[in-house]
Amino acid sequence: MLDILEDTTPDEYLVDLEKYKDCVIGICEGKVFVREATKKGYNIAYHGDTVNLAQPKSKTRRGRVGKGVANTLLTSREQAVLTSDDKLRWLTERESWRLQGIPDSYFEKAAAVTSKNQLYKQAGNGVTVDVVYEIAKRL
Repeated sequence: MLDILEDTTPDEYLVDLEKYKDCVIGICEGKVFVREATKKGYNIAYHGDTVNLAQPKSKTRRGRVGKGVANTLLTSREQAVLTSDDKLRWLTERESWRLQGIPDSYFEKAAAVTSKNQLYKQAGNGVTVDVVYEIAKRL
């Protein structure tokens, strides 16, 4: 996961923690404490893990932590990562495309003529070529 993250991102990608207070318990010393519907009641995400914030009010799917991986990409900005300076930020459009295995050069061409929302939709509606290839090999 760390290899697809951009080195720097604008502040517009920072998660508004007040909006997600039902999901994110807190951030402390390189850890994000995320409510989960488990016996323990929470999970911990570290730098390089993702936190899916798609259902912040849900009692069963509040925050799902991907340990070094991204959960399923959807068509909008719903996954966040912990930065090295203990801030939670959304995955960027470029990072979403990278997760789909799409080269940056293709992303740049699309970004020149497409809105940010559409870039997220295209990544979320995509099918990862590497995954399809591995499935096809087993058929």
